[in-house]
Amino acid sequence: MTQEQLGALIGTDKTVISKLESGRTRLSQQRMMAIAASLGCGVAELLEPATAAVAPSDWEQDDASVEVAEVDIYGDRRGGFLSSHQGASHGGKPQGFREDETIAPWRFPASYLSAELQVRPAAVRIVEVRGDGMEPTLLPGDRVMVNLADQSPSPPGIFALWDGQGVVIKRLELIMGSHPPMVEIRSDNPHHRVYERAAADIDIIGRVVWVGRRL
Repeated sequence: MTQEQLGALIGTDKTVISKLESGRTRLSQQRMMAIAASLGCGVAELLEPATAAVAPSDWEQDDASVEVAEVDIYGDRRGGFLSSHQGASHGGKPQGFREDETIAPWRFPASYLSAELQVRPAAVRIVEVRGDGMEPTLLPGDRVMVNLADQSPSPPGIFALWDGQGVVIKRLELIMGSHPPMVEIRSDNPHHRVYERAAADIDIIGRVVWVGRRL
């Protein structure tokens, strides 16, 4: 409806309507009721602020979220993980994960996992970082996502592994030219020593691909 048409309906001209819209002329109660009647709405509706319809983002339209389990790696029973020699996975569950150790569900956009992190949702788990071994890269209380499908220390990276006493987060690098293959196990904290182990003797759980931290 144009200003001229509205003005005609309430017995005035488009100049007055323009001044009302711009706030240069005060809108009286009588004129407000006339405008509402002409538009077929109530006075309350007329006074409501206009809100633009917000279209869902591409993320909201096209992307579903998926659940990733946080597991307890510091309890009993090998810290929530099954090593490779404890048998194959069952029922489609990734090997190395104890379903009964789940302590919390996390949700991530499916496309973020597949496109950005390049992992399969079924093959990742969230674990808590404890201790100062990986400071300053990882701090106590951080959560990291472990890709159970990537257990190779080449290329180098940060991994969750079983060290014979428990599950730890360390930086691993395959020592090139070593026979048999040897792996350097390093903490980012310089107060922790660097050591080497035969690749065959290391029980690697998976590569760390994501970290979450409370500020």
